[in-house]
Amino acid sequence: MASAAEAWSVDANEAVTLSFYSPKTGEETATGIPPTFTYPLYGDAQAIYGYKDLVVHLKFAQDSMEPAVEATWAEKAPQIGDVEAEDVLRPLEEHLPYSAFSGDHDGYVKYLQRREVPFRPPGVLQTTFDHNGRRFEVWRSNINDTNCAQLLANMQILVLLYIEGGSPIDLNDEVWSNQRWEVFFLYEKMLDDTYAFIGYCTLYRWYFFDKAIPNQTRVRLSQFLILPQYQREGHGSRFYDAIIQYYLDSPKVREITVEDPSEEFADLRDRRDMLRLGKDPDFLNVKLADVVSKKFPIKEMRACAKMPERQFLRCLEMQLFQGLNVKDKKQYKQYRLIVKGRIYKQHSDLLAQLDRLERIDKLDETYRHVEDDYQRLLLLMKKSSVQEAGEVDKSGKAPKRIAQESVATAASSRPTKKVRVQDAEDL
Repeated sequence: MASAAEAWSVDANEAVTLSFYSPKTGEETATGIPPTFTYPLYGDAQAIYGYKDLVVHLKFAQDSMEPAVEATWAEKAPQIGDVEAEDVLRPLEEHLPYSAFSGDHDGYVKYLQRREVPFRPPGVLQTTFDHNGRRFEVWRSNINDTNCAQLLANMQILVLLYIEGGSPIDLNDEVWSNQRWEVFFLYEKMLDDTYAFIGYCTLYRWYFFDKAIPNQTRVRLSQFLILPQYQREGHGSRFYDAIIQYYLDSPKVREITVEDPSEEFADLRDRRDMLRLGKDPDFLNVKLADVVSKKFPIKEMRACAKMPERQFLRCLEMQLFQGLNVKDKKQYKQYRLIVKGRIYKQHSDLLAQLDRLERIDKLDETYRHVEDDYQRLLLLMKKSSVQEAGEVDKSGKAPKRIAQESVATAASSRPTKKVRVQDAEDL
């Protein structure tokens, strides 16, 4: 029999729901969308005490993402001593504008419909593309643009709801720091010239020291999100490609990195990077012997691709694996030594603490995980090429990533938090 506390406890992931509204018609364009996480708002248990049939409704304008919040319930627990029902709105107040808490749904819809100035995404139009008869636009801005900052203020709560361990950007930081944040927005432009928000990505520019070429930067991708209702349509792949292409074309950017990617985003990144690198005949036709003999121009090709060393070498290893004859013992051994050499270099501090036999065993174990994961990724890319490059079968999720490429063993009550990045698309 459930205790009194359990009887009044509500699963926050079930209580919270999201809807999106057309400012033109005032009607819902997407509704009943659940969050993936609520622990940043309601604690590790992701539970809310004190209600029955609780609904916390987060509403967003589909273009400007202007929010409104409404909370309803059938019963509220009476206060007993110091124990009372939780204030369900207080955690939201830290992450949404004050105007979101009027509680007047009709007023919210009328406000959206009365807007006199048509919405336009902030910043500059970076690129457009068509897909399945629909037009999509990628816009680029930075936080010092007040329109960009307002849009982020409206919707950064989504970082908490959909990115494991994600943290919203401090919009009130120093001007010089905000200037380094670049934000890309993905919108669908409708036939009536209105807009529908699909996703966004934030990146931060760091200084890249080079005596020969001054004023160079390293760009770090920090957050990447596609709204749930637009997932499994290939938007993440095309959005990622557009962002990377912008920085490839920028002469001041030397390297494009990713901050602690989630497993899902790591898959998307691997597949899109492999597809892009494969357009270079030298990469596509790379020979193991040339890599072993150091004839293959790794440094030059990596610099041209603006990729961090580990990511480029992983892609190179996957490309080599595609043409590998595992029955050729000499060739297979050479390949394993290349991969193990990279793994050892990456984890040298930790591996140096192990004795020789333990180190060999750990490298063998890690290599097996890497090879299995390469096989999985190459199979995904082969399947996706049958449909559209970068997409997978919409009937189900892609196979789970085999393992983290790590020689350490993590122990946690919750899966390792991937701090900033979430694919949220074409899994």
